[in-house]
Amino acid sequence: MRFELSAALRYLLAPRRQARVSLVSLFSTIGVAVGVMALVIALALMTGLQGELRAKLLGAIAHIYLTKAAGFDDYQAEVQRLRQVPGVVGAGPAVIGLAVVSTNRNDAFLTVKGIDPALEGDVTDIRPAMRKGRIEDLAPRTLEDGSEDRPGILLGQDLAG
Repeated sequence: MRFELSAALRYLLAPRRQARVSLVSLFSTIGVAVGVMALVIALALMTGLQGELRAKLLGAIAHIYLTKAAGFDDYQAEVQRLRQVPGVVGAGPAVIGLAVVSTNRNDAFLTVKGIDPALEGDVTDIRPAMRKGRIEDLAPRTLEDGSEDRPGILLGQDLAG
């Protein structure tokens, strides 16, 4: 019999006259089992949380931003050129700027992102994140008189309320 097994059986299955040793061994074994169980559960939760957080962060923003100091004259041509690169799943333009929101009580700075609604769904996970409306509603529409309706704006829940 192996030494570890014989030592474990000796102290776990002590005779009646050494009942105190058997009781202490039982409580120690239960304590170690509960500690290991708590550690395994905590590690499993953290691993799941890490994966979920990574998916949310990577789905909310583009993986790569390509910028040009003078700007892009024809972004449709650049998008088509970028889609030809192996491994590129989607490409879309974005104009990012800063803004200030003022209320009677407070002022706050925020980042405003202008997008092409037709292409943004290929770049980020905006469609599943939207609670009301559709991203297609942001695109300009041609009215009955031939004029073009101004595109909409998408606000976060805290700003809209």
